[in-house]
Amino acid sequence: MIPPVTLVQQQQWACGQVRGPTVQCRAGAVWSSLRPDSQRGCGLSEVSVIKHLDSAIVAAYFVAIFAAGAVLARRSARRSTSEFLTGGRTFTWKQTALTLVAFAVDPTYMGMAGIAFIWGLYTLQWTAVHIWFTSWFAAMFLVPIYWRTRIVTTPEYLEKRFNAQCRALFSVLMAVILIIILTSALYLGGLLLHKLLRWSLPMSVAFIAVVCGSYVILGGLRTVLTLDVYQGVFLLITLAVVAWRAVAAAGGLTEIAASGVEGNAGTPIASLIPPLDAGARTGTFFPAPAIVLWATVAGVSWLACNFGTAQRLLAARSERDAQKSLLLLAVLANVACFATFIIGVAMRKFRPDLKEPDEAFMEVMLTMFPVGARGLLVAGMMAALLSSVDGLATASGTLLTQDIYLRFIRGGAGERETKAVTRLAEAAVLVISVAMVPVVPRFASAVTFVQTFFGDVLGVVVALFVVGIFSRRATPRAALASMVSAVVLAVSLDVWTDLNFAYVGFLSFAYAVVATLALSRLEPRPDPHRLENLTVHTLADARGPWIGLHAWPGLWKWAIALAGSWFLITGLWEAFVRTR
Repeated sequence: MIPPVTLVQQQQWACGQVRGPTVQCRAGAVWSSLRPDSQRGCGLSEVSVIKHLDSAIVAAYFVAIFAAGAVLARRSARRSTSEFLTGGRTFTWKQTALTLVAFAVDPTYMGMAGIAFIWGLYTLQWTAVHIWFTSWFAAMFLVPIYWRTRIVTTPEYLEKRFNAQCRALFSVLMAVILIIILTSALYLGGLLLHKLLRWSLPMSVAFIAVVCGSYVILGGLRTVLTLDVYQGVFLLITLAVVAWRAVAAAGGLTEIAASGVEGNAGTPIASLIPPLDAGARTGTFFPAPAIVLWATVAGVSWLACNFGTAQRLLAARSERDAQKSLLLLAVLANVACFATFIIGVAMRKFRPDLKEPDEAFMEVMLTMFPVGARGLLVAGMMAALLSSVDGLATASGTLLTQDIYLRFIRGGAGERETKAVTRLAEAAVLVISVAMVPVVPRFASAVTFVQTFFGDVLGVVVALFVVGIFSRRATPRAALASMVSAVVLAVSLDVWTDLNFAYVGFLSFAYAVVATLALSRLEPRPDPHRLENLTVHTLADARGPWIGLHAWPGLWKWAIALAGSWFLITGLWEAFVRTR
């Protein structure tokens, strides 16, 4: 086992005081050689430069982003309020997909490596639902409706379909969801800076919030999306490099597959087949039944009902571009997830004595790379952080402005006032998230913190969209009553029972759907004219239910191809693991 490389050792090797090691992996690949042979001696100033090189690189990245954001913000200042909030609807499907990836991939992924360290590679199936189900489902049914209704926020759809009360309640729930995710992202990003640069955790978190908040508040969504395109590429490269180093240290994919190490669920650490643990109170993280019942529901909620994601889809230049971007997102997000999960699996084999699984990702970055390269990789994770923080901040700010302030407080606000209120809302969201950071360490992990909360609310969130889009019979009062009671049910199950969070989420989803349909029978049918463009059966220019084929006739072919490809990959990988 290779011991961690300390900062003192790296300084000694870089200065030529001690001969640095060259470590040989089982597969025969040299993964580290940190000592330049030609250097002799090292003065104090050189040691200082080496010591602070990583800090300088990360700081330079922050400065570059700050400067780019300021330039783009000045250009965006001349744009209309609509462009400030929606991005102008000019992004191609490739650009939109990259902004979606940048929004989805945040420092929480470092915690996901810890999940794989504990349970195994099968946890990848938790996110693979985007390939075989959620991406094409959202592209087929939800994007066409969003596009025709020209909504600015997803809660706006609920008002059009049901009533203002549903919109208000959903807005509050979604704002809380976004703030919870933002808090987790700020915590993990601050933790990374704390470990690498030795800054205090509060200072690290505050610094990230200030840098990101500056261009978010001044530039609006278009500035955020433009920067996210480039940050999306940067973070994908970073994940690939870190994954390569971790796998090399463990001896390569063949060695990982042949290791025979078991995860905490009792399945081989390298297996892609989830355990068939059907117990409602199981402590296993996403066994097979939970993936089928809950990961699919939560996935639809995240892709289609989450305002941050929908906001980016609505910035695409056409309905077809938005649909294509979802399928590309599914592929790119799972490439990123595989890179993250394989890091955790590799570290389980290479460093089984690691005391804090959540630090598996950081362990690779901080001990397996030389000074300088380490700073670049941390900058890459900062790209993930900033692209998530800016997206969550703009989503929350726009949500509060459009669905609370303009709808219930001051509907006749002008452009200047709307921009000012949005900026204040974004600033308030960042302040609240920073204030909540101390709560995260009280949970087992940052991922647990987020997923537990998701189990309480995501099922309720997606239920109303599913019922509203597919049923012409669902009524406003039934939807509101079901929404409120479903949230109460989910929180009660979470607090008073030991049910797995995945089943809490699914039960609240199923209850909300059934209750809405049942209670709607006690009321008159909604006016058919009021439902135009709001359900799959009432689009003016497309016959339901397969409304997504109107803009992109080939969607169904790509949906089948992606699903088939994923199941084929799973089967081939499992055969490879079992023959080692």
